[in-house]
Amino acid sequence: MTVVPCSPRAGRHASAQVETVRDEQSMLRDESQRAGTSGDAAVTNGGSGRLRGWPPYLAIALGTALTCLVNAFSTSHDLTRLGRAVPLWQPLLWEISSGVLVVALAPLVHRLVLVSLNWPRRRWLLGPLHAAAILAFSAVHVSGMVLLRKLGYWAAGAGSYGFGFSGANLFYELRKDILVYLLLAALFWLSELWRRRPQPQAPAVAAAAPAGFWLRDGTVDLRLEPAEIIAVVSAGNYVEYCLANGKRHLIRATLQGEDERLRPLGFSRIHRTRLVNTARIRRIAGKPSGDFDVEMDTGESFSGSRRYRDGLTA
Repeated sequence: MTVVPCSPRAGRHASAQVETVRDEQSMLRDESQRAGTSGDAAVTNGGSGRLRGWPPYLAIALGTALTCLVNAFSTSHDLTRLGRAVPLWQPLLWEISSGVLVVALAPLVHRLVLVSLNWPRRRWLLGPLHAAAILAFSAVHVSGMVLLRKLGYWAAGAGSYGFGFSGANLFYELRKDILVYLLLAALFWLSELWRRRPQPQAPAVAAAAPAGFWLRDGTVDLRLEPAEIIAVVSAGNYVEYCLANGKRHLIRATLQGEDERLRPLGFSRIHRTRLVNTARIRRIAGKPSGDFDVEMDTGESFSGSRRYRDGLTA
């Protein structure tokens, strides 16, 4: 957003406008680089898209370990009854190699769940997306566990492990992988819904915030009410106050300082260069990258960075 001061003091604001343009250009370059290197909302960094929250991963790890242990002893017992007894380490290796791949692939399923939650208007893509993901999940799971088993047999000096890549075996593994994928997706989906649930508002117990505050715009002192302010945007060595009536006031200050002053009044940081008045937010639209757009009740829209999504939601 290019700064267009409404004040007639063009001479005093000329240098500030130049600094604003430079800062906005730098900001755009920075946003472009981050979008290309650090992934998406649903991917790796910041905001709601970061793969955070250890409870579902702990549940997956414990559940997988218990399942592998029970299956290994059951398989050993069944083979003994059939007269095909094998050392216990072999069933343990079979199960552990599969379990390790399931745990390693869990973040992939989590990312796809986050992508699904951030695509409310493109739900027709979710079916093909998850179908392809299941095939990829199964392919990596089978090839990975076979490799681990071969390495285990080689390390134990027990000869070569033979899996038998036949259509029947692969279909057998695919059926199990479909169930595992759906269970993981359901767990992450429920975890995300719980994390994003509306939080109850705590009753106000502190003294009422001051009705307004003063800004010094050049040689003029202005008294503003917080409700008049839509957003505050960094502009080099200045910050620009964007008001609901369309006016702009450019003052010499840092966004960090204004953040500390405005946060108790209901303002939240959505980007390293932007604050918004949360009381005037109409809609928050997430993007697959994890970034988001904030639409205000005046119709103006401001882009936010994924690293500030949690603070805005809170």
